[in-house]
Amino acid sequence: MKKRLILIFVALLIFSGCSSMQIRSDYNPEYDFNKLKTFTIMVPKKSGPITLTQERLKRAIIDTLQKRGYSYIDRDDANFIVSFHTDVKEVKEIVTDYDTIGLYPYWYWGPPYITKQEYSYDEAKIVIDAVDPSTKKIFWRGVATDLLRDFKTPQERIAYINSVVRKILSSFPSASLKERTLP
Repeated sequence: MKKRLILIFVALLIFSGCSSMQIRSDYNPEYDFNKLKTFTIMVPKKSGPITLTQERLKRAIIDTLQKRGYSYIDRDDANFIVSFHTDVKEVKEIVTDYDTIGLYPYWYWGPPYITKQEYSYDEAKIVIDAVDPSTKKIFWRGVATDLLRDFKTPQERIAYINSVVRKILSSFPSASLKERTLP
């Protein structure tokens, strides 16, 4: 029982102490990024009003791309469309360990037996796509995956969303010619 408590404690430390965020991006290497100067945002269509998270994501995307040299304009005239969506799913992880039976001071006497612990947590994902308006094809995609976090204040949520969007869009090329290289 003591080993199980230690294992649970270590797992909680790992999940809470480390940054679990993973950022990935992909792009079409044949796409001409040099023609991009203006963009617009397409908010995902779901039933009901736009959520606070969607509004915060939209604002963070606009701010980040403007700082990278792009202009936010009306949809009809934009060089590219930025679309985004979010997803939350429950992830289950099973940890297998081997233990032995024995009495103090002979802890390791006896045959080993297998113990399994199941942990579950919520994983959140933000996907940002850059779409060519003429072909309606995605030419760049950035994805952030992290543990679903709970924040005490709206300011903490906004700061976290801004940070995540900056990290996702860091691999999107800057609008200035000297920084147009992609990884």
